[in-house]
Amino acid sequence: MSNSSDSDDTAVIRLSSDEAVVLFELLSRWCDATVTHTPNSACFESTAECAVLHGLLAELERQLVTPFRDNYGQAVEDARGRLAPLWDHSTLNG
Repeated sequence: MSNSSDSDDTAVIRLSSDEAVVLFELLSRWCDATVTHTPNSACFESTAECAVLHGLLAELERQLVTPFRDNYGQAVEDARGRLAPLWDHSTLNG
């Protein structure tokens, strides 16, 4: 991600392996032009938000090995299963 801002605010976000794989799958799906169930432009207030999400996906691509394994689909399902109990709402805003 770019550091072109004049601000001193930076963030380091640590994800568990389950969180990283689930986030990678979500962002990969959202960035796939052939997938029809992605957020539309009404979900974003600025193209900057899309740039940040693409940057986050790129960073995950550089760090993760699980997406390149033969059992990737099962790994995603297993990670989702372990994380699902942490959120009991059907939408992001609860």
